[in-house]
Amino acid sequence: MNRLFCVLLFCACQSAPPDLRNTIVTRGEFRVTHYESGEIKAAGGEIVSSPRIGGRLKIVHLWPEGETVDVGDLILQFDPAEFERKMLDREGRLEQASSDFEKAQAQRGQQLSNIKRKIQQQEAQRDLATLNQQRQEFASNIDRERGQINLEKAARSLEEARQESIAQEVINRVDLNKHELSIDRNQRRYDSARRDYDRTSVYAVKPGIVVYRKIWKPGTDQESKVAVGDQVWSGKPLLDIPDLSKMQVRCLIGEMDIERVRIGQGANIRLEAFPGPVFSGVTSELATMASPQPGAPDIQVFELVIDIDEQDDRLKPGMSAEVEIILEVVPDVLSIPLTALFNREQGFAVFRLEDGDYEEVIVELGEKNATDAIVTSGLADGDIIALEDPTVP
Repeated sequence: MNRLFCVLLFCACQSAPPDLRNTIVTRGEFRVTHYESGEIKAAGGEIVSSPRIGGRLKIVHLWPEGETVDVGDLILQFDPAEFERKMLDREGRLEQASSDFEKAQAQRGQQLSNIKRKIQQQEAQRDLATLNQQRQEFASNIDRERGQINLEKAARSLEEARQESIAQEVINRVDLNKHELSIDRNQRRYDSARRDYDRTSVYAVKPGIVVYRKIWKPGTDQESKVAVGDQVWSGKPLLDIPDLSKMQVRCLIGEMDIERVRIGQGANIRLEAFPGPVFSGVTSELATMASPQPGAPDIQVFELVIDIDEQDDRLKPGMSAEVEIILEVVPDVLSIPLTALFNREQGFAVFRLEDGDYEEVIVELGEKNATDAIVTSGLADGDIIALEDPTVP
């Protein structure tokens, strides 16, 4: 009796399946997903750019990245030396134009005063000639003619003086207007130079935290964060002061995957710095045109933006994130882990537990994601399959 029991026990041990990790095939909802890496950014906020004042601008001061700023804080400073020299030169020219105007005004005023006095003198000579002519009533013909000539001469001199006064007034207006135009032109040039000088200092207009942008720098083949000493062109976005109430993820999608991505698809976001939490989001923006991938100009990519639903203090601009985009949801299908699939010449196979042992079964697959695949034939709901190859010792 004991010997028979030992024989039966030995046979049972020989037919028992190996001790392998396994899983049960189940029917349910399957999500077709696509993974991309991205960067956290704020949906809104202030973009701080280099001022539009022409030429290349050298950064000499930057507010520390990640530090909080208040309204009025100096967050960005460019080298003002060239603009200060230009402003002082324009200021000197303005002062010279104003001085020339005052000098010309005084000279023209003096000339006009001299002409006025000359008119008064000519009027007096005319009056005297008229009086003398009246006294020549009983004089000889020669004296009366001489008196008439003197009177006409005095009248002509008076008229000439009046015409000279009119001409001088016109000359004065033209000359002074020319000086006024010179002052106005130099004033505008000085104001422009002063504005350019003032724009070399950039102050915060909103409270928040400072985030550095990445820019292309001479002699490099990739973007890097802006730094003191960089020289940039005018109008270049350099800093962000984000509104942290609404956060997003910015991703770059390759040409091969762009056809499957649509606006409105759901997404799961995981932070590299905090592996635990999973945030939900929705794809909100997709670029209509491709652009070269930074560092690889031969590869074309599309920018994709995902809005994050939650608000969380752990979400910081510039953080790296992994995005799982839910491309499609397939209801009521069988799915198995990818680790349960083994490549064979006939296709993919699984090892199904049958009558206490694992048998190899060829299966047909549908859609896949990063971890699982749909099984369209070869398995049934409730089947137990191995997650390891039982033929491997």
